[in-house]
Amino acid sequence: MKRNSPKKRVVKGQEVSIWVYILLLTSVTILGWVLGQFDLPIGKVASTFAIFVYPFRYFIANIITKKYGYKETMNGISYSACLFLLFAIAASLLAQKEIDYIPLTGELFGYIVSQMINLCIYYYLLINTDTNKFAVLATYVFVMLIDNLINMLFASRMIMLDSFWKTYFVNILVETIISIVLIQFDHKKLTNKEARG
Repeated sequence: MKRNSPKKRVVKGQEVSIWVYILLLTSVTILGWVLGQFDLPIGKVASTFAIFVYPFRYFIANIITKKYGYKETMNGISYSACLFLLFAIAASLLAQKEIDYIPLTGELFGYIVSQMINLCIYYYLLINTDTNKFAVLATYVFVMLIDNLINMLFASRMIMLDSFWKTYFVNILVETIISIVLIQFDHKKLTNKEARG
């Protein structure tokens, strides 16, 4: 006699759309720009609240890279940069405030350049190494050095005051501490399916 065994019901996890990650990346980028308008005194150094957000941009881009591959991440960075620029222009028009294009250009240029460098290095690490946490952290720090330098140069209109380098290195230090926490969640290896992207 055959036993009647109940059919097992398999529920497949629904794949999160890449647009969710792109919108998240865009939101974090916009948040960083908004928080960059508010000063944060750290000792004798005048920084901004944006330093708490910047490392998350690379973390989210790295998630997209792992899940969808190089090409989709490149598209995601491009889309988020365009959406960020549209938001900045729309916000200025709605507030009836003249937009200062020099700092905005620095923010946008620093974001794109640092994200592209991060993507190239991180994707190489995923494909060719076991994604050592120290190497990922070094990538974070390297791209944040570039991003902050471009950002601050444009914001200061290429004028380096005495406090420039102090602010620069304090920003990097705070962002590095946040990055150390983030890379604890950034250890998943790239699968063959994901590597095809």
